[in-house]
Amino acid sequence: MTAPRQRFGKHARSVMADRRWPLLPLSARSAWLQLTDIGDVMPELRHPSSRGAVKQDELCRLLSAHPDEFASALKHLIERQIMEPVGNGFRLKAF
Repeated sequence: MTAPRQRFGKHARSVMADRRWPLLPLSARSAWLQLTDIGDVMPELRHPSSRGAVKQDELCRLLSAHPDEFASALKHLIERQIMEPVGNGFRLKAF
């Protein structure tokens, strides 16, 4: 019996239809799309547990992003209320 097949990018249509999409720079758009897919397999990204939220350095690792470039994208995602600071980490608020 095989595992169910994951369809990556299944959130793309709803994310790209969001009214905040055109207001974001390309780096923030890319991060948002990738974070929605990561949130499917990593529930603590959407709903942080008592152990804490996902930290910025871990998000950089998951996205294979340079920390300086991701910091800029993260700033835009927080301004548009797509990501939210929670404790010492972040939570994906819009997906």
